[in-house]
Amino acid sequence: MTMRLLYNLLQLLMVPLFVIIVPFYLIARPEKTAVLSGRLGFGLKLPERHDSHVIWIHALSVGEVTSALPLVQQLRAEKANLATLVFSASTASGHQLAERLIQPHVDALIFYPFDIFFVVKRFLNRVKPDLFILIETDFWPNFLMSLSARAIPALLFNGRISSRSSRNYRRFGFFFKPLFDQFQVLGMQTVSDSKNMASLGIASEKIVTIGNLKFSSIMSDSSIDPGKASPFPANKLTLLCGSTHDGEENLILQAYVELLKKYPQLHLVLAPRHIKRCAQVEDLVQRNKLSVARYSQNSASTCDVTIVDTIGDLSALYAFADISFIGGSLVDEGGHNPLEAARHGSAILFGTHMEDFSEISQDLLAAQAALEVVDGSALHRTLDRLAASDQLRQDLGQNARNYTASRTSVIAHHMEVIKQYL
Repeated sequence: MTMRLLYNLLQLLMVPLFVIIVPFYLIARPEKTAVLSGRLGFGLKLPERHDSHVIWIHALSVGEVTSALPLVQQLRAEKANLATLVFSASTASGHQLAERLIQPHVDALIFYPFDIFFVVKRFLNRVKPDLFILIETDFWPNFLMSLSARAIPALLFNGRISSRSSRNYRRFGFFFKPLFDQFQVLGMQTVSDSKNMASLGIASEKIVTIGNLKFSSIMSDSSIDPGKASPFPANKLTLLCGSTHDGEENLILQAYVELLKKYPQLHLVLAPRHIKRCAQVEDLVQRNKLSVARYSQNSASTCDVTIVDTIGDLSALYAFADISFIGGSLVDEGGHNPLEAARHGSAILFGTHMEDFSEISQDLLAAQAALEVVDGSALHRTLDRLAASDQLRQDLGQNARNYTASRTSVIAHHMEVIKQYL
C-alpha cells in the first residue's frame, strides 16, 4: 500500500509538467491524439449490457497481439454466447493490428488505460470485467491493485522472464513483487521462466508452466494467402531477416554482398523490428550499391533487397522464406521469437543473443531445427552452406515443423486455467 501511495503521489507531482508538455507533444505528433484520448477513456465504446461473463484480454503491442490471437479465437469458439470479450492494446501499432486480427472475434476493442487512479477507475466501472487476462507484459500498479481490490481475478499468460530480466526484477523487488502478487495465476512459457519467477519470492502455487501461445497459433495470416505466389522475386532463393535491430543490417548486408557473387539468385528481405527505421535501413542498402524496394509498394521483383515496411505481415511472410534469420540476436537485444519461422518450415538461423527465448532456441538447436552463428563471419559461412544445399534447408525446415507440431496442445492448457475462474 505504501508503494502505491508513493506511486500516486509522484504522479500528482508530475501533473503540472504533463500539462505543459502534452500540448507540444501532440502538435509534434498529431497522430498520437487518438491513442492519448483512447487511453484516457474518451470515446470508450462497449456493449450496452453484459448478460454474460466479461473477459478482458490485454496485449501491449504488435508481438503480444499476435500471441493473443489463438487464445481469443478459442475463447470465442468455446464461449460464443457465454462470455463478452473485451480486448485492449496500449500502442497505436498494436491497436491497428488488433483491428485487423482481433476485432472480428471480440465484442469490443479499446485502448488500455493510462495507469492514473481515476482513469483506471473509469475503465473498470465501464468494462466491469469478471476476469482479466494479460498477455506477456505490461504491469501497472494502479490497474492490478484495483483489480485485486474489486476481487477481479487476474491471469498472466505467455509470461517470460530471462535471467537478465530476473536480475533487474530482483533489484527492484519492492516494486515488482507486489505487482506479480496481484495475479491469481502466473502462466509462464517455459520451466526456466517459471524458475526465474519463483526466484522473485512469488508463491509457488501461483506459478504454472503452460507453454507459448504461439505454438497453438490458428491465425489465418489474412494479410497474405500462402497459396498464392510469393510476393518476392520469382525463381530466387529468399533470405528473410526478421525483426532486425540497428547494427545487424550492416552485418547482414556485408554477408549478402559477398554471397551475391556466388549466388546471384539470392534475394534479401529485411524486416526492421521498428518500422520507423525503414528509411535508415533503406539508406544503408543503397550505400552498399544494392537496389531496394519497399514491400508496401509491391515492386520486389525488380530489386536486390526488399524492406518490409508494414505492421503485422512478418509472421505470414516467413511462409515464403527459404532461409530465415531471427533478428535481435547478433546484437545484445535478447532475440525474437523463432516460432513463426519454425511453423512455416523455413531454415532458421540466429545469433548468440537469444536470452529472451533461450529455452525455445536451445530446443530448436537440439532438434536440429536451427543453426547458431556467433558473428558476421559465421553468418556469412552459414548462409553460404544454406544457399548451397537444398537438402540442408529442407531438413532444417522439416525439423522445425515437427518441433512446433508436437506442441500444439498449449491452448488447451490455457483454457483449463481460464475455466477455473468462470
